[in-house]
Amino acid sequence: MVGTIARIAVGALLLWAALAKVRRREDLPGWLRAYGVPARSAGPLAMALIAVEAVLGALLVAGLLLPWSAYAALGLGVIFVVALAQARARGIKRLQCGCFGAGEGLTSLLLLRAAGFTLLASLAAFGEELGAPSRDTLVVVALAVLAAAVVVLGLLVLALYRQVGVLTLRLGPRVPLELAEEGPALGRPAPALDHLGDHGSDLVVFFSPGCRLCRQLAPGVAALAREGVPVRIVHEDEEPEAFERWNVPGTPFAVALADGAVAAKGTVNTLEEVDELILVARRRAHVAA
Repeated sequence: MVGTIARIAVGALLLWAALAKVRRREDLPGWLRAYGVPARSAGPLAMALIAVEAVLGALLVAGLLLPWSAYAALGLGVIFVVALAQARARGIKRLQCGCFGAGEGLTSLLLLRAAGFTLLASLAAFGEELGAPSRDTLVVVALAVLAAAVVVLGLLVLALYRQVGVLTLRLGPRVPLELAEEGPALGRPAPALDHLGDHGSDLVVFFSPGCRLCRQLAPGVAALAREGVPVRIVHEDEEPEAFERWNVPGTPFAVALADGAVAAKGTVNTLEEVDELILVARRRAHVAA
């Protein structure tokens, strides 16, 4: 029973793979060259591979020429594993496959998939000889499958972790959007505003009602005030004139002052951008001094 199910599954997979390769037959020779196949042989080998997969798939589904058709499918799986292992050993991390309609994939994942196909083909070739599995055997097989699934998931998590790190490096540090025509002029005295000092560093943050980002940013700004950063929050519905004097383009908007002069300004979306604005203002004040 196990061998019959495995045989039909292997046959269906081979027919599916052959059909997918037929649809991409013009691209297949180029993909095979990445596996080390000479350019002169890539075209004929591509056609031969499609034919072999189609014929073996049909024979296995129909249950013909057994067990030799199953042995041939097992040999094909071994060839796939060896080819992918050699490509991975050469440092090739991504390859075009063409199986099951897929395009480019990680070589390691393609290797795992080929190994799974080979295991299934071995069940198709020798499953009937094993007889009905005992309960202990089924438990061992189930544990092995679960262990393999854990390993695969671990590899996927590591790959995702690496991609997140790469994305973070590509994005770089987030900085506030500083435009010369928005807000008060840099290096000039700050416009009039109550409760601002002429000495030291001040942070002026402009919020408006109905602003979702303002509501998200408000707790972080309050935390900065508790940490000792002189913060002056201006609400549009309470001080609309201040918005006009400071030429605020939209909210949330922040201005960092140094001894009463505008040292940095910009539209901010996160607390990290507010921190960056304060750091920029301190660096500019240090250079000016």
